[in-house]
Amino acid sequence: MWKLAIDLGSSVTKIYRADTSSGIVLAEPSCVAVAGEEQEVKAIGKEAKSLIGKTAEYTSIIYPVYEGEIVDMRLAAAMLRAFLTRVGVKASALSRAQILLSVPCGASEAVLSDYVLLAEECGLKKVYFVEQPYLAAVGAGAILTDSDPVFCIDIGGGVTNVAVVSADGIIAGLSMNIGGNNMDSNVLQRVAKVNKLRIGALTAERIKNEIGSFSPSARGSIVAEGSSLETLRPAASSVQATEIADCLRVYVDKILEYAGSVLKKLPAEVAATVNRNGVFLSGGVMKIPYLPQYIGAKLEMRYHVCEEPQFATVLGGGAVVRDKELLAQFGKEIDD
Repeated sequence: MWKLAIDLGSSVTKIYRADTSSGIVLAEPSCVAVAGEEQEVKAIGKEAKSLIGKTAEYTSIIYPVYEGEIVDMRLAAAMLRAFLTRVGVKASALSRAQILLSVPCGASEAVLSDYVLLAEECGLKKVYFVEQPYLAAVGAGAILTDSDPVFCIDIGGGVTNVAVVSADGIIAGLSMNIGGNNMDSNVLQRVAKVNKLRIGALTAERIKNEIGSFSPSARGSIVAEGSSLETLRPAASSVQATEIADCLRVYVDKILEYAGSVLKKLPAEVAATVNRNGVFLSGGVMKIPYLPQYIGAKLEMRYHVCEEPQFATVLGGGAVVRDKELLAQFGKEIDD
């Protein structure tokens, strides 16, 4: 029987296969290219993302999961079915597969109902829903017990989850619509203002990934190509790391402001344990140089970050779906 953990991210969908030793079997952009008024599906995943900024007027790139919520059920179902096919799950096996789906921290009944409907639209019958902070904590290497709470911050593309969790539940936590995508948009606007250059979303993302840094002494540059705002002709300009530093920092500082509000809600004994254990960090944004150190310094805490932080949630999901006790403990089961 297939056992899969799925992290249906706003930016990237990841799938872990737990019934074999395969591990992570898919990591693709959560986007769909559609054409015409009928929104006929042209491409899904990495093929769709490669078309961003390059399509004709009648073709659009849609992210059916936005900031943790399913905003286009038809396209979300088409995308997930395509991804399941790509990892080898045949239609005849979908009803028997055991699936773990990550959902945002504190997901409302309406949001959870949408995830249930998505599973049904894809033909999935045995599905467990687990709030993301549990999975990120496990994937980041934390050991969850009743008496040893864990403080975790996961910064993804569209959503950040902040929570203090134990084996007994989420003690305090929240999900916010802030992430790497906000940083990309801010970089795009800054390049337009400073360099008088209009760039696309993919270029902004590349600038963030290649020269973004939280080091006070960050140096480096990258040549960005786009369209001159002055001549309206194709052009290129050198973008400096120092020019985009604030574009990244402003969102992390906002996240840490909310993280502080979570910590203020903790009972004294829980706060003492969190202070002793430090903060577990995950999410793709954690790969930006010196970000973990920046967060640790701002929170005045020790920090722990796994080698591949962008995969923490799906790795945690794989560990949970493989363990019957953990699955029963953390998962809300939908079994038709």
